[in-house]
Amino acid sequence: MLVGDDRAFASRLLRVLREGEPGSMSLIAATTGAGEACALAAKARPDVVLVDIEADGMQAISRLAGQFPAPVLALAAQCDAEASARAVRAGARGVVLKDDSPETMRKALRKVKEGELWLDRVTTGRIIKELVAGPRGGQTACAERFTALTSREKDIVRALAKCDGANGRTLSAQLGISDQTLRNHFSAIYRKLGIPNRSGLVAFATRNHLDSAN
Repeated sequence: MLVGDDRAFASRLLRVLREGEPGSMSLIAATTGAGEACALAAKARPDVVLVDIEADGMQAISRLAGQFPAPVLALAAQCDAEASARAVRAGARGVVLKDDSPETMRKALRKVKEGELWLDRVTTGRIIKELVAGPRGGQTACAERFTALTSREKDIVRALAKCDGANGRTLSAQLGISDQTLRNHFSAIYRKLGIPNRSGLVAFATRNHLDSAN
């Protein structure tokens, strides 16, 4: 599903998806507002929601990421690490550019659908730096919430830290669970810890030395 008012890009996205592997992904709806997008997401249950930052921007990302399990991929006209970091803090799982190649676009959609992040190194570094340097009180509160996780959820966080942010398939195989079960666990972990995404969880685990915890 695409949230935005860029008809030229919507047409290009359709072509990009048609040129991909048959049946792998399709555009089910396009809308111009966060409210309409939420209604469509509840009805259509998309695998990924692509949100144009220049449309409803952070508001749409925040609402969709907070209300629905489908991952949000932000769409930007140009590379801007600050805007990308804001989008991730709002709940996006990654950022893709409008002029990215068809191959890059399809790969970004697939990776986000599979529960991974799609971020350039500059944006990832910026976000992790902000999280590591965050207020001590916020870090303490987040660490205290870790005790509220189930034993399985704690194991998943530790495994993620020890594997240095391994992708979803690697983690699910290591833990002996399906990719979908792992995604469900991550959604619960994000909610309980108040962390928006995978990169934030890796930073939290590293900061609290969970990669070396038993």
